[in-house]
Amino acid sequence: MSSAAILGIVLVLIAAAIEALSNVIQHKATNSVDKAEGSEASAVMRTLRKPLFLLGFGLMVLGYAFHVASLGLGELAVIQVIFVTQLVFVLPFARMVSKTPISRRDWLGAIIVTVGIAAFVTAARPEEGVDVAPNAKWAIAIGAVALLCALAIFIGYRLIGGPRAAMLGVSGGLINGLVAPLTAGTITVAGTGMGALFGGWLLWVTLLAALLGVLFPLLAFRAGPITASFPAVMSLNPIVATILGVYLFGQSLQGGVVNIVVMVASSVVIFIGIVWLSRSKAIAEAFEEATEGKPGGGAEAASLL
Repeated sequence: MSSAAILGIVLVLIAAAIEALSNVIQHKATNSVDKAEGSEASAVMRTLRKPLFLLGFGLMVLGYAFHVASLGLGELAVIQVIFVTQLVFVLPFARMVSKTPISRRDWLGAIIVTVGIAAFVTAARPEEGVDVAPNAKWAIAIGAVALLCALAIFIGYRLIGGPRAAMLGVSGGLINGLVAPLTAGTITVAGTGMGALFGGWLLWVTLLAALLGVLFPLLAFRAGPITASFPAVMSLNPIVATILGVYLFGQSLQGGVVNIVVMVASSVVIFIGIVWLSRSKAIAEAFEEATEGKPGGGAEAASLL
């Protein structure tokens, strides 16, 4: 593994930790606002003015900057899988900031995710592809993701409760899986000059996708229990990013049949860990807000991915 790839892994671990801390802080700030005073819009405005919320938002931006830097150094497949470790970082931060109790079951889920990620990164040997993808490939990739997102949302809003949350979670995972390759492509364009960056279409599509990457999971978290939507949001992100990285940039995963089997098995382990952690009180409190004292009721996301 090259020194650049190692640095990319270090940066995405920092990004994951910062994003996890951002979620916990913004959730704490949101919970400190009395929703009974005035309308929901009034509560939102009061939340946005709180220094604690602004601190969390600033950390979210900083985490995204580290994530972008990691994509410029490491391989897309590895970076996006490691970014899932934000779930693990949420646990100690929730204990430290919000005094949320962390159970042995929570730590076991964190261990499952960590082991799965470690196995995936050890087995994956991405071969570098090209830095620039043809516009035709971008059109197909963006169109396919847009169509699948629209289909998931269309089906989701014809369901209720957990099934609706799950389908909207699919749309959140899909769009965030697209954001990573779009960001990688934008970084390449930026290297050719600011004129090409701001004059081209890629930057603006990336920003739109990033915005939708916040909106779609938010809709999913509000639609039903986090246990229904969270696995799809978190697991589809690295899967879609990996598939698009192979298609757009010609990346391939080396190592033979044994490595491929290990990668598939580790992906299953990561998914099991995500489902396990989605039932954690600490994770639920970090990513959604209970209404009327009942966990999972009318959830509002504090900050996402």
